[in-house]
Amino acid sequence: MTSATGTWTIEPGSPITLQTHDFPTSLEVSAPVTGGGLQIARSTVRLRIEMSLEKLHASNFLMQGAARAMVKRFDGDVLIFEAEGAASDHPWAVSGNARAGQVDVPMSVEATPQPGDDPRHLLLGGFVTMNDISIPIPGLSGISSITFSLAGTVGLQVS
Repeated sequence: MTSATGTWTIEPGSPITLQTHDFPTSLEVSAPVTGGGLQIARSTVRLRIEMSLEKLHASNFLMQGAARAMVKRFDGDVLIFEAEGAASDHPWAVSGNARAGQVDVPMSVEATPQPGDDPRHLLLGGFVTMNDISIPIPGLSGISSITFSLAGTVGLQVS
């Protein structure tokens, strides 16, 4: 928990991982953070995370090809997640939209500053559901909704 207010820059490089068990096999997808920011005011937390989908990595080569094909089809090389929540919640529950090209997905994430009073890292977790999707792999074309668990730790630097 933090009582700090201020602005931090999210350091690039750390991966954020999405994992699902909705398929016939589990799938894990990760992409590196390229930037963003954290702003804490008295009552509000604002979070912005930017990720490179060009450097997306999937747990198996078939799904990696499908994921990269989806990224190209929707012109979404960069994913930007902008969210807001109450500063009094611990962990912070921030909600907003993740946008990449033509894709716009509502998303809620729990964010925990570490250490609390002078955060240097932000632990991220939660669930993301994507609806109305099409997976270009034979046998998976009937899937139209996927729920992922999200996990990651990003570094913070005082702005």
